[in-house]
Amino acid sequence: MEIITYETIRNAHRSEKDDELQKLPDGFFESVRSWFKHKENMKDTTSLLEVENAKKLLDKVISRREKKIVLSALRTVRGDMPPVNLSNEERVFFDKMVKILKDFRNNMNEKFRNYDDIVEEKINEAKSSMKDLKPQVELKPEKIIEEQKLIKPNGKLMVKILADMPRFVGSNMQSYGPMKAGDVVSLPNEVCKILLDRKVAENILE
Repeated sequence: MEIITYETIRNAHRSEKDDELQKLPDGFFESVRSWFKHKENMKDTTSLLEVENAKKLLDKVISRREKKIVLSALRTVRGDMPPVNLSNEERVFFDKMVKILKDFRNNMNEKFRNYDDIVEEKINEAKSSMKDLKPQVELKPEKIIEEQKLIKPNGKLMVKILADMPRFVGSNMQSYGPMKAGDVVSLPNEVCKILLDRKVAENILE
């Protein structure tokens, strides 16, 4: 920790007029607090006036550095390198600002995403879920299912499950299962089509 004088604070105030965040003496803020306390305890007029003037200068130093740190946090979120010459107290402030800005940006991006993009993402997640289903029994040769046979008045098809399956999400964003081999279930056409293609179910022809 360096020895602080009134001149040290004046120099910090003068140098902080630059656009870049300036390097402060090690333990600057802690040393300044100790210096204020020491001067105030002296109780003479000169010391008290010196402390009063120094506090005004220090307030301007803090305000200028605060503004630079906020701008640096914004630039960091946009891809720039983090600033140097941060004190320990300022590093905590900077990290919090970066987190707030990132959370805000992610929240706004989520709100203004195209609805079709969201739907497509959910469908891809459902397809990925289906890919993870693996047959656990020896399967019979796949029956040839004509597209028109999948069309039922109620939009569903009766199928027999050929392999144990965990709970999964269909392309219609609905959850199904878990199911066991041998179960006969009625499922929406699009879900049945995927199960049939994956050879984990067989059509029960009426």
